[in-house]
Amino acid sequence: MPLTRSDMVDVRLALDLVGSELQVFPVGRATVAVGTVATVIIAEAVDDPLAGGVWNDQELRLRGSVPALAASRLTGRQPFAGTEPDRDLPVYLFVRVAELCAYVGPVRHSRSSWVDGELYSCHLRIDPPLSCELLGTVRPSATSPSLPSLDWLDHSVSEPGKALELFITGWYPESGEPPAVAEIPRSIPPALADFYRLAERRPAILGGQNRIEPVDTVRPDSSAGYLVFAVENQGGWEWSIPWDVDASNTDPAVWINETDRPVPEQEPLSRFLLQFSLYEAAMTASYKAFPRNFPKRLLPSLESRLQRVPLRTFMSPIAPTEFLVGPGVVALITPTWQNEDEVDVWIGALHRNALQPLRELGVEWQRFDG
Repeated sequence: MPLTRSDMVDVRLALDLVGSELQVFPVGRATVAVGTVATVIIAEAVDDPLAGGVWNDQELRLRGSVPALAASRLTGRQPFAGTEPDRDLPVYLFVRVAELCAYVGPVRHSRSSWVDGELYSCHLRIDPPLSCELLGTVRPSATSPSLPSLDWLDHSVSEPGKALELFITGWYPESGEPPAVAEIPRSIPPALADFYRLAERRPAILGGQNRIEPVDTVRPDSSAGYLVFAVENQGGWEWSIPWDVDASNTDPAVWINETDRPVPEQEPLSRFLLQFSLYEAAMTASYKAFPRNFPKRLLPSLESRLQRVPLRTFMSPIAPTEFLVGPGVVALITPTWQNEDEVDVWIGALHRNALQPLRELGVEWQRFDG
């Protein structure tokens, strides 16, 4: 029987699509069934980053160890033990809703993660994207937690250290591990020393895209004139401050070094660290949104939903970045060099519900986790 997207069917009917020689594998909270003519995924209707399931209108995530036969069907990766299955066999997605399964349609491999040759995380593309109504059925949104306030924003210029502490403690939970306490040398300026103290209980603030070097590895550069304290994720550039053995009363300029001629960032170290933290929060957030194209004329509409951080641009010499923020939301705004009438927008959020006010901006979203 031909199926139409959103049809509700019995589990047995869903499994009949695989043909003969049915083999069923549990993968996290989902089921992957492999047969002679197709593969069927039956996912749970959950909204949990650790459990997998439908993530947004265009993506399914499987979390958990995937046996080799199922992994080869989902990814086309070879070789595995035994004969290789036909790579062209379709993969159909269903989502269990109460006692039935909602038919979503064919999915295809997008990206995956492997450990010691075993697939443990697999993202599959849903095309065409789901309607808002069907998305609400197969991924009921979890209750939003209490989102952090924007109290820190009032201190961002006059008291950046206080703003940084308020932002970090609101955005990042403590690690739960005993704090890693390291001696902070006198050559570390106060703002950076305070940042390291915050990192003792929240090591994630050191960065997941770019990174602040751990205090025990901060080093002068080859000229011994600058203290390199942060690096870009692919080693494309470094950030440094003038090296002063006794830096107890300074808020130095930050220099970005992409070539042999360092150039200064626009904000001093204390405010740079706030900018660095906002950038990392957006880049590493579990929930993201970014449009395919964002016309500059729509920036006032975006700013009506978020608030601008009143600092000069971050990473100015390379990709000058401005920040807009809301409760549990950080947006990065950078120029689009190919089109002067557009900007690049990258938005990270602590919870998908924090993105909802941005849904109706009148843009086509390349990814929207709200």
